[in-house]
Amino acid sequence: MSLNLSTKLPDDVLIVGEQGLDVIYIFAAIVLGIIGFFGFILNLLVILTVVKNANMLWTPNNVVLVNMVVGDLLVAALGNPIAMTSAIAGGWYWNHKVCLWYAWFMTTMGFASIGNLTVMAIERFLLVTCPMKTLSIRHAYVLALLVWIYALSLSLPPFFNWGTYGLEAGNISCSVSWELHDPETHNDSYIGFLFIFGFFLPLTIIISSYCGIIRSLKKIRKRIGQNNRRERKITMMVSLMILAFLIAWLPYAVLALAVQYFYVQTSHIVAVLPALLAKSSICYNPIIYASLNVQFCRTWKQMFSINTNSRTVNTTGMTTLSKIKMKNFNRSLK
Repeated sequence: MSLNLSTKLPDDVLIVGEQGLDVIYIFAAIVLGIIGFFGFILNLLVILTVVKNANMLWTPNNVVLVNMVVGDLLVAALGNPIAMTSAIAGGWYWNHKVCLWYAWFMTTMGFASIGNLTVMAIERFLLVTCPMKTLSIRHAYVLALLVWIYALSLSLPPFFNWGTYGLEAGNISCSVSWELHDPETHNDSYIGFLFIFGFFLPLTIIISSYCGIIRSLKKIRKRIGQNNRRERKITMMVSLMILAFLIAWLPYAVLALAVQYFYVQTSHIVAVLPALLAKSSICYNPIIYASLNVQFCRTWKQMFSINTNSRTVNTTGMTTLSKIKMKNFNRSLK
């Protein structure tokens, strides 16, 4: 295996920014610290909640959710401290090998998170549109494994001289060398491969799945002949899920394409902000995908002794299939 970095770093040399702790790096260090703290706490809370209430919460959809939060927890515990240390130092603080393995680790975890979000969208779509064919726990285990195979298939090519890892333009973290144009490693085709299979395809699947869910729920509403407040709530939740994905990954993807294919030159702050947005997903992923989950909310209310009045939805007049679809989607949120 061979791998080149866009910036050659001797193993015994530490790279520290000449400007010291300027405003950009101080800001990045604070944000990374906040992301790491809340990312660790929130993802750990989700894992402990599932472990403590496995008999109720260990559903196929939550298997994939736990698969995602474990990866996000590892990012908070192992990835963020390295970048935060570099931000405090005013530039990349570590050596060549750390840069290499940090880039591979964060790339793998990033694509695993995207893969898990995609699988969760597909799973919820199938539960609503194919109510008679529910996924089993065994299927969820297989899907969780496939997510990691997918992530590794995207992150390992630089080890085989297709693509390159190196310092990012912000100089506090390492990733794919988006700005490098190297004919020997075919970095341009590798970045195109990442964009198609690591961003565009998952985004298309996620949007299509959630739009399919909304269409199915609208059909249910027409069939029962009444406005369904649950449908409006689900529509808002789906919009939030898609928006969160775009906020986290779209700026990073656009910047990567711009610097590789359009030779755009970026300042440190322009380079740092998209990376911070991508890293911030480890904080709001557990909030969106667990806090909006009915059973998680009930469990947390019991754990923290919060009493609320439960509300019921009137579904009189619904057909049997409509009931099954609504029941399955509600289960997909559990």
